[in-house]
Amino acid sequence: MHKLLSKSLLLCALALGLTGAAHADTLVSPTTLKSTERGVLLNGRYFVGGQYGIHEIKRTADNSPNCRLDASTGLTVCELVSTVYGADQCDYSGMTADNTYLYAACTVADKTAAIPLLAPPKRAALFRVKPSANGSTAAEVVSKAFATPVWYNGMTVLDSNTLLMTPSALLGTKPGIVKLKITNTLTLAHTITTWLPGSPLYLVNNGVTVNNGNVYFVGGQNLWRIPIKSDGSAGIPVPLYQTTINQTMDDLTVKGDWVVVAEIGIVNGLGLNSLTFVHKTGLGPTYKLWTGLTQLSGVVVDPGTFGTPGAFIATSYFQGGVYRYFY
Repeated sequence: MHKLLSKSLLLCALALGLTGAAHADTLVSPTTLKSTERGVLLNGRYFVGGQYGIHEIKRTADNSPNCRLDASTGLTVCELVSTVYGADQCDYSGMTADNTYLYAACTVADKTAAIPLLAPPKRAALFRVKPSANGSTAAEVVSKAFATPVWYNGMTVLDSNTLLMTPSALLGTKPGIVKLKITNTLTLAHTITTWLPGSPLYLVNNGVTVNNGNVYFVGGQNLWRIPIKSDGSAGIPVPLYQTTINQTMDDLTVKGDWVVVAEIGIVNGLGLNSLTFVHKTGLGPTYKLWTGLTQLSGVVVDPGTFGTPGAFIATSYFQGGVYRYFY
C-alpha cells in the first residue's frame, strides 16, 4: 500500500527546496497506448488524448469491442474516438473538459515537413465528445474545422462555451493564448480571438489552466500567472519560474498552493525530467520529483479514480503510457 506524505512533511520538503526521485506506478504500459499527449478528468473518469485517438482508462473490466485489457497492469483501455480524421491521421494535441464534454484539438501533421511537430499542420479541428453515461463509447462526437490550421497544445475552460488555447509557435510569432468562443453549440461554429498577445518570452506555448481567477501558462521555458480581469480579459503576466536553456516545460496542474509542471529535457538524457512544484506566488524554492527518462506531457491530480487521492496521473507523448506518481 502506497501512502502519500502528510501535507506538513511535503511543505517542509518544499520549504527546504529538496529534490527526490518520484515513486511511480505504470497504469497503462507504453506498448498498450503510445504517444499519450494529455489526460483529463471528467466527473471522476479519466480520458487520454494523443496520437492514437481518445481513450478512457478504467479500473473495471470491460469486454466491449472497443476496449482491451492491459495485461501488465490489469486496467482497461477503451477507445471513444479514433485517430482517423477524413483520410488523415489525427493527433489529439490538446484536450480539456467541462462538466459534460471533452474538448480536443485534432491536428493533422504535415509529414512532408522536415520537423512535422514544428511545422504548420495540414488540417486541424475542434472536437467535442460526450462520453456515454454507463458505457464505454462516445454518446456524441461533433467536430468543426479550424479556419486556420494551428497546433493547439494547451486547452482549458474559461467559462461556458469558452476555451483558452495555446497555439504552438516559435519566438512568439503567434498569440500566447487565444480565446475560442462557441457561437453555435449544435455545429461547434466558433470565433477565435487573441486573449494574450505573443512574445518572444513565450517561445513554444504549451500547458494552460484556470484556477481561482488566474490563468497559469507555460511559455516554453517560462511559467506565468495571468490574472483574469473582471471583463474576462488578460491582466499583466507575472513570471513565476524559469527553467534552464536545456530544459522546457509541457503541461501543468494546480494542487493547493502549488503549480505542478511537467519539466523535461529538450534532448532526453541531456536534461533532467521532473514534476516541478512552483508556489503560486513565485516565491521561495522549487521542489522537483525526478521522473527518470520519462518525459511527461500531461499531468492531473487523482481525485481517487485510481485509488489514491492526491497522487499525480501523467502521460508521455514521447515514451507513451500512463503513470501514477506518489510524493
